[in-house]
Amino acid sequence: MPDQDTVLILQGGGALGAYQAGVYQGLMEHHTPIDWVIGTSIGAINCALIAGNPPASRLSNLRAFWESLAPAAAPTLWPGMKPWISLPHAASTVGILLNGVDGFFKPRFGASWDINAKVPLGQAGFYDTSPLKATLEKFVDFDYLNSGAMRVSVCAVDIDDGQSVVFDSKKQKIRAEHIMASGALPPGFPPVEIDGRAYWDGGVYSNSPLDVFLEDDDKRDALCFMVDLWDPTETRPQSISEALARYKSIQYASRSTEQLLMHQKIQDMQRAIRVLTENLSPAARKKEELKPLMRMGCDHTINVVHLIMKALPGDHFFKDIDFSEETIAMRWQTGIHDCHRALRHKAWLLPLPPHAGLIIHELPQE
Repeated sequence: MPDQDTVLILQGGGALGAYQAGVYQGLMEHHTPIDWVIGTSIGAINCALIAGNPPASRLSNLRAFWESLAPAAAPTLWPGMKPWISLPHAASTVGILLNGVDGFFKPRFGASWDINAKVPLGQAGFYDTSPLKATLEKFVDFDYLNSGAMRVSVCAVDIDDGQSVVFDSKKQKIRAEHIMASGALPPGFPPVEIDGRAYWDGGVYSNSPLDVFLEDDDKRDALCFMVDLWDPTETRPQSISEALARYKSIQYASRSTEQLLMHQKIQDMQRAIRVLTENLSPAARKKEELKPLMRMGCDHTINVVHLIMKALPGDHFFKDIDFSEETIAMRWQTGIHDCHRALRHKAWLLPLPPHAGLIIHELPQE
């Protein structure tokens, strides 16, 4: 394969992020080196766990983090109560809504009594995410993360101007607070303040951080694994519960496919400009009016392997907070399975037409 960067792009999606951990395990099993990880929300946490550990301990700490989130014994539902999400998920979800997740977030008691009450910025959410800082520092070596062994970029939104912000280890020192800011999804979680600015979850602006990679100034050939957690093509809902879950999937899918196709057109045009430039006469290349146009061309190629986690039977509106041990294990194993399927195709090794700048490889659904 040509000299290229290998990039892993991870979408936000709470508990669904176990699928991304499985995809990463699949990449490790195939000895696929990663140069750059980019993530939003739970994707940012997975990025920190991957880049913040040496290769020998990376997978074990990734797994230990996810296992630490499994809730304790679920509370018993009231006798005769028929939950609108199927068992065993109902009891687990109710427990998480009432008690939070140990090491991640806990309820801010009284927060919902009067949502108009004035509170400090760090309390403008129904849950307190301060436990996450200790958990991140337990499973992530931030000195190693900032050593430059692997580039890390995580996305957030500046709540003062509403603009997307990227925290990049190539440009600044990444701390636990930057990862927490990327996952501070309102109204559940409060903003995270860093150096006088306040930030919310990057998914508020865009849940798929593809642009961070494609708009980077350092243009090189790249193989990109883009792992999405929300499938926008699921079946029509047949109940109000399924309608709520379907609405959430469409909302957080963030139009990944449309973004990819738009960038494919741009990259292909840039590559075409370079091909046309090479066919200009030496005299034409010296014309001052053509030089700015010639500089718009590029000669690098990007292969994007796009993986989308399919919905599981019984998925519900609160599936992104279903940290039950059984569900996490199932999503993790699905990620491994899909990664192995994608790597067996190896479509990005095929010869490409000269004008191809960005090629999208979608994994056929089983």
